[in-house]
This record gives sequence, C-alpha cells and structure tokens, in this order.
Amino acid sequence: MTVDTHVKTLRTGRLVMRLPEERDIEPIFQACQDPLIQRFTLVPVPYRRSDAEWFVRVNAPNPASVTWSIEAADGHLAGTIGVSLKGDGSGSVGYWCAPADRGNGYLGEALHAVVEHAFDDEDGLGLRRVTWRALCDNVVSARMAAAAGFRYTGVRTDNLRDGDERMHTAELWAADDRSPQIWPHEVVEV
Repeated sequence: MTVDTHVKTLRTGRLVMRLPEERDIEPIFQACQDPLIQRFTLVPVPYRRSDAEWFVRVNAPNPASVTWSIEAADGHLAGTIGVSLKGDGSGSVGYWCAPADRGNGYLGEALHAVVEHAFDDEDGLGLRRVTWRALCDNVVSARMAAAAGFRYTGVRTDNLRDGDERMHTAELWAADDRSPQIWPHEVVEV
C-alpha cells in the first residue's frame, strides 16, 4: 500500500481509495437504494439523492471523519469506507460495498489498507485504537472485521434509526498483530 497524505489517497493492488467527489454522488445514491445497505448500515432510509450530496459535500470533508470512495481498477465506485475520529486517539471504522462488487474481496482489501493507515504514525492518522460495530445479524461485516484482526469485545445496545438495536463490537489496537481472529461461532455464522 502506498499513501499520499496530501490528498489522503490510499492505493492497494486493485483499488484506489480517495476522497469522495461530485462524480460519486450518483453511484452512491444508486448503491444505497440496495435493501442490504439500508438494512445493515446507518444510511438514511429511504435514501435520497440529497443524502448522497450531503455525504460527499458535508460528511467527507468534515475533519472529524476520514472518508474514502473505493474505486476499482476500471474507475467505477465499488463502495465507501471511513474512520470517524473520536479525539482521544481512537476512531471507529464503517464501510459498505456496492451490490455488483460483493464477493470480489474489494471491501476486505480496503479495510486492511485503512487499518494500516489509521495506525501509521508518520503518514497516516496515528491512532492507538480502531473500533468496529455492526448489527448482530450482519455476519458479512463481522467476518471481514475478524479477518482484518479485530478482537471481538461483545454485544451492546445502541439507539439507532428505529430504536434500540443490538450490536456486535470489536476493537484493534495499534500494537495488535493483524492476523485473522477466531470469533464466537454465533457471530460469524448464519
């Protein structure tokens, strides 16, 4: 992975992760019509074009959030990933993948690159800890976090869009190795 901190661009073997741009508004809007993205992420439901505009124009440039559009080799938007900074040396990662790109490993590749960038003291964010959380039935996200080395920390209840939701939680510290972790069977199996 190479990092260009001036423009906050991350590159992997197959992907470019860059700041969201105006050209991403329509692909983000279209992807977020997907029922699985609406079910398993915290995007507004229904998802309107104005939500995609807000994401690109307001959320992405916010200094409390480091957000990337995930661009595949052919230039199409494959998803988004970001780290919400907590101000205490920690951040929380979140991501989604466009329906047509599921199963090709893009999101796992992006997650590994973002985690390395988050902990990089010289060219990255210099964080000490990154947390992850997802709805308890979001098995795919749990598998991805476990594969990236996150340590499972349990279940908590968060007040989300429609009320209280049970969430699986995990964390990764800068000193932790990034080898895949074994999580409880009930978390990563359907």
